Amino acid sequence: MKVMAIHDTAGNILTIVASPEEGPTFGVEPRVGQFAHTVEISDLSLEAPESEIYRRLDEVAKTYRVAVAEPLGVAPSARLVAKGSQTGS
Repeated sequence: MKVMAIHDTAGNILTIVASPEEGPTFGVEPRVGQFAHTVEISDLSLEAPESEIYRRLDEVAKTYRVAVAEPLGVAPSARLVAKGSQTGS
């Protein structure tokens, strides 16, 4: 699945959107002070029941934040790290 996270400057996920890997490209326009990055959620699959997909996306938004190595407006993708983690290691 393709997953895009909309987040603030601290990486807190405000919105998370998913679509099939082979599906059309989607875009989400962040508001001022927000950023959009693609993220990887390894155990998310279209073969799961829809309710399970929504539950997992909600869990990720509550448990993780987005860590961006490059300047926020430059990097096309980022990785998820546990909330409270400074470096993600």
